[in-house]
Amino acid sequence: MSRQLMKKNTCVFQQPNFTGLFKNVQMQGAQKKASRDVYFNTLSGEFYSATRQMSVFQQSRGFTLVEILVAIFILSLVMATVYVSYSGTLKTTHQLEEDGTIYKMARASMGRMINDLSSLQAYSDSSGSSGSFDLHAGIKKIGSREFHSLSFWSASHLAFSENEGEERPAAISYYVQEDNERKSFSLWRSDASGSKPDSTKNTEGGFIICQNIDSFRLTFYDASGGETDSWDSSATGTDQTGSAPAVIKIELSLVNPNDPEKPYKFMTNVFLPVKK
Repeated sequence: MSRQLMKKNTCVFQQPNFTGLFKNVQMQGAQKKASRDVYFNTLSGEFYSATRQMSVFQQSRGFTLVEILVAIFILSLVMATVYVSYSGTLKTTHQLEEDGTIYKMARASMGRMINDLSSLQAYSDSSGSSGSFDLHAGIKKIGSREFHSLSFWSASHLAFSENEGEERPAAISYYVQEDNERKSFSLWRSDASGSKPDSTKNTEGGFIICQNIDSFRLTFYDASGGETDSWDSSATGTDQTGSAPAVIKIELSLVNPNDPEKPYKFMTNVFLPVKK
């Protein structure tokens, strides 16, 4: 009987199931949270939570420092390429303008000398003989540089006043002078009108016809083909007395500002259809 009483008084304890309890609480919390979400319908008919979409946007971030540096580097390369192309175009355009100015100045100077020499004028000397020409040329030294100078009697006078007429006989001279302000050399042309050549008349002055002279050289050829770098028609007892050369070669070089070692060179031959 005592055993029966012991069996009756014995209690059986079972461990409670907490796992199920936690699952139920999580499900209830998820249902409450889901009930607070706002759902919207898409074109495909699916439903998406607005809360989930906001979380996606919240996860978006800005550019990193490396990305910004890479973008700046690429932009710098593009800007450098554009600058090089633009500066090269400007440099080429500026050089072409300088070349055009130099060629125009040289062409005008050469044309003026050709016109003056082609109008070489004969005159009657002191002995009364006609058909004599007055032409003098030589080398003039300016510092350490040497340049030719030329003077002759020509019917190519240029009138700068109303009282003077064109195509009058005049003593025309070409010579080089140093420009003190620019430390360069310029080619001058003087024009002194008169009835006959006058060696005592000052032929200096005039006006500049060409600037930035690098060299001015003349070569004279007589009727037999002889070559000389000077001419003096007033000399006595020579083949040059009272005569003019058959051909004059003019060589003119202008300074190249971009490359001083390679000046601009111009050359022409002037044929004088004169005979003593």
